[in-house]
Amino acid sequence: MLVAVGSPLLYFLISSDNEPIVGDQESAFIQETEELLYALSDDGKMVTKPMLQGREYNQTVSQPSIYPSENLPTQNSYDDVAQSQESTPQPEQYATPVWKKALDDFLKGNVSPEEFLSSLSTRNWKDARGALALAYEEKKLPSNKDFQQRFWTRVGEVGGLAVAEELLKDGDPAFSKILKGWVKATPQEMFDYYADLDLKSPEVQNYLAKTNSREIPLMDQFSSGMIDEVLRNSDGKIGNAQLDSANDLIDHFLAKDKGKAESLMREFTERVIKGRDKETLKQWVSGYEEPELQAGTAQRVIESGVFDKNPLEAVEFANSLGSTKAKRSALSSAYARLAGGVNGHDPNITAIELNAMEDGWQRDFALNGFAHGLVRRDPDAAMQWASSISNEGFRKIVTSNITKRIKAEVLPRPSSQ
Repeated sequence: MLVAVGSPLLYFLISSDNEPIVGDQESAFIQETEELLYALSDDGKMVTKPMLQGREYNQTVSQPSIYPSENLPTQNSYDDVAQSQESTPQPEQYATPVWKKALDDFLKGNVSPEEFLSSLSTRNWKDARGALALAYEEKKLPSNKDFQQRFWTRVGEVGGLAVAEELLKDGDPAFSKILKGWVKATPQEMFDYYADLDLKSPEVQNYLAKTNSREIPLMDQFSSGMIDEVLRNSDGKIGNAQLDSANDLIDHFLAKDKGKAESLMREFTERVIKGRDKETLKQWVSGYEEPELQAGTAQRVIESGVFDKNPLEAVEFANSLGSTKAKRSALSSAYARLAGGVNGHDPNITAIELNAMEDGWQRDFALNGFAHGLVRRDPDAAMQWASSISNEGFRKIVTSNITKRIKAEVLPRPSSQ
């Protein structure tokens, strides 16, 4: 049983110099690069030249006064200045910015991207983003599979709250990409922001609509960064100290926002399940009595594939849970695996079973999972199954989410003009 605590929030977000190890696949790099390109303009068209220089946040340089001054130059003094400029040799162009030179060196394959990444700031990251898009379009960007993630992590580190708020307001997909860097650099700032973030606000809903994103994956991206920060000193190992720190963090949110607590539980469970056998994980799920926490653990355990040798066992496990909320999440996860045809399972057999089930929440949540499991292999069938959900309110949510996934994951990106 978890116990809520009231200690300073920053205690939960332990920082260190050790960075978490991130393992991306080549396909993920390609997809993220294409997403970067697609995000560069409001209409989804590819940018073919660097953007104008962005403004500097927290600017400290004094600005010209709007009031008259006794020391304002006279017309004669203006003439003197003009004459002086005419007689003084002027450079034909400005010196190449440090970030641009570092990027050019990296693109030529001469150096690692470290100097370029280190040169990023709130003033120049937009220009750098445009230059990267142009380099990709011209096939000059090396296939460094974790480079995109490192770029956005650095932007999050240097930009923090100011850049995050700008990206969210603009409905920019990069908003979710900077979270890991943001929490790494200023964990308390991001913690406070996320704790107060209203996912139903017009600004967030506009962002989700423009990016074909959904609330739960967005929460999970915040949670992922926060959990990584809690576990940073663990070297990938989960012991009692890490368990206590994560539970304290989750309990804090459980008292304020159960949905965010469930999201944190999903992300923490994903780190716990590595290397653990099925029976141990089943006990892990059963050890949480709170419905939201049991739901989060059950979902991630099933999604991990521990039941894939006998995927129908995941359905049995889902129905064995004590919490109705946990059963719903677990059934959705189990039927998503069945739709995916894990271990040679024939989804048509499951389709026959679903058609024979009586209307009710069990069938509706099984349909939810089955539809999501079909999105990439058969999007039309996915929409048909989602549309057969009996509960009207739930049906609208699921069909909306399926539509977003089809737009984001299945339909081709618009070509550049």
